[in-house]
Amino acid sequence: MGKFLLTVVSLAVLAVIGINLFVILSTSSNVVDANEINQMMNDDVPILVLGAGVVNNEYPSQILANRLDKAYEIHLENPENPLIMSGDHADQYYNEVGVMKQYLVDKGVPSEQIYLDHAGYSTHASLYRLKEVIGVDQVVVVTQGYHLPRALLLAKGLGCEALGIVADEVNSTRFEREIREVFARLKDFGIVYLGYDDQPETNLGFSLENSGDFTDIKEELK
Repeated sequence: MGKFLLTVVSLAVLAVIGINLFVILSTSSNVVDANEINQMMNDDVPILVLGAGVVNNEYPSQILANRLDKAYEIHLENPENPLIMSGDHADQYYNEVGVMKQYLVDKGVPSEQIYLDHAGYSTHASLYRLKEVIGVDQVVVVTQGYHLPRALLLAKGLGCEALGIVADEVNSTRFEREIREVFARLKDFGIVYLGYDDQPETNLGFSLENSGDFTDIKEELK
């Protein structure tokens, strides 16, 4: 029994390692530098910033601020591309996407160029909604390096052509996030290749042909 258990555990560990390596290596060619975007994507391709925590519903956590700073850097080089903020807007007391938009507006990004996906409650939800609800087939994804392979894998699984841009890390909490990401990759590998579905919301859609300001108020979206 002991030998059998050891074999099972060993195989499970190898599977975890193998799946994580597959996710990372299979998406590595889609990770590019910010200054390469204008050579590889048209100016109507949106920049998708994935949400993270906000503080007191007023300003972004450091990890989210780093993502937004990278998006701003991309915007300066590609001023015509729309930006989509996708994150958790559970209620009036927690609104990631509203905080994200205000942060970029304060930096000088035109308000009408920033769109809000209020139901990006997970990485899968953000990418699923981008493709199936908003109708985007090409995208540039901005997040930290530990997170980017999983986001790109999900985009690929949905049939969305995606490039990834790495935002700066926050080293003080990096180890904990890396550990969580090991298991998050397993879940999203299951979504892409094994048919697991966590059923993202399919309402609150919008068109990039309209002003991003039309997306500011969650209750006014369908």
